[in-house]
Amino acid sequence: MNLQNGTGVYSHLFKHLIYLCLGLFIAMGLIPALGNAKIRQMNKGFVIITVLLLIAVLVVGRTVNGATRWIMVGPISLQPSEIAKVVGIIWTASYLTKKMKTHQEITILKKIWYGLFHRKSGRNEDTIDSTIHYFTPLYIPFLMAILVLKEPDMGTAGMILCFPLMLYFIAGLPYKEVGAISIIAFISAGILAYIEPYRWDRVKAVIDPFSYESGLGYQTVQGLIAIGSGGLFGQGAGEGVSKFSYLPEQYTDFAYAIFGQEWGFVGAFSLLFLYILFMICGFILAGQTKYTYESFLIYGLTMLISAQGIINIAMILGCFPVTGIPLPFISYGGTSLVINLVAVGLIREAFIAGQKKRDQEERKKHIAAMEGHPFR
Repeated sequence: MNLQNGTGVYSHLFKHLIYLCLGLFIAMGLIPALGNAKIRQMNKGFVIITVLLLIAVLVVGRTVNGATRWIMVGPISLQPSEIAKVVGIIWTASYLTKKMKTHQEITILKKIWYGLFHRKSGRNEDTIDSTIHYFTPLYIPFLMAILVLKEPDMGTAGMILCFPLMLYFIAGLPYKEVGAISIIAFISAGILAYIEPYRWDRVKAVIDPFSYESGLGYQTVQGLIAIGSGGLFGQGAGEGVSKFSYLPEQYTDFAYAIFGQEWGFVGAFSLLFLYILFMICGFILAGQTKYTYESFLIYGLTMLISAQGIINIAMILGCFPVTGIPLPFISYGGTSLVINLVAVGLIREAFIAGQKKRDQEERKKHIAAMEGHPFR
């Protein structure tokens, strides 16, 4: 029995299985039926729906632990910020591909500088209007990140904006700009954390959690105790004791701590390795896909899933402030599970579409070669 809300022992499992089936249906059935090209064409529709849902959260959303991140759709609790993570990547991958096809320079800070201070040079590319148009790939992620930040959810807002920016780096953003943007992002994150006392408390809890173990650092300390008590091979599946009122959010954000307690160092390390392996395999698939949109999409979604896993684990180990970033496929949360499965389905479909394009081009080349050298 869940001591926090009085639900039955299998309540979370049954709900998790329902969302698992829904996610698999979308990933393995609906996405292949629509196809990669059709999904890309529907991109604007996805954006409109997602932005409206994010606005609805701020107006009629359900508040839990001081954060308004959910809306009720009948009996279902929906978290639109999870949807925004994937929609933002699809948007940026699509519009950044168009930019690559026109052979435009991939830059961010340089374009902003010229747009603001060199607009009188007479060159069309330096006007404010052209500068605004140039950043179309980042508009939607930026807008969605602002809406999510208002919930407030700084961690998720950062992720919504981070991976579209990473696609710019993959597209060829100069290293100097990458470094400068990283510094700006770090300073901005520090300011946003400092101006909100609860965020700054989380930062202090990371620096020295045991000095705040009865307050700010309670979750982090209990998470470390849970993992440490698992030993090498764990206490056994279902045998962990930290989930019994000791560790808050044991089904969601801190699921890795319970996993480590029950499966030990071997299980905990194996799970971390699986996220790293997922990232490596995704990058290999993206590298094998020679077509820009499909490659960008695979890179972005692969980073999204693997980075969430690694950041969540770092959070449990006290290396990162406590945020609302779930552990992919493990943390309890219907929207998160469905969206992660959808991301895997999109990766699969993008890779298949890339392979089909390559095969079609090879056939065309073969036919052209045959026509140029007919049999006698």
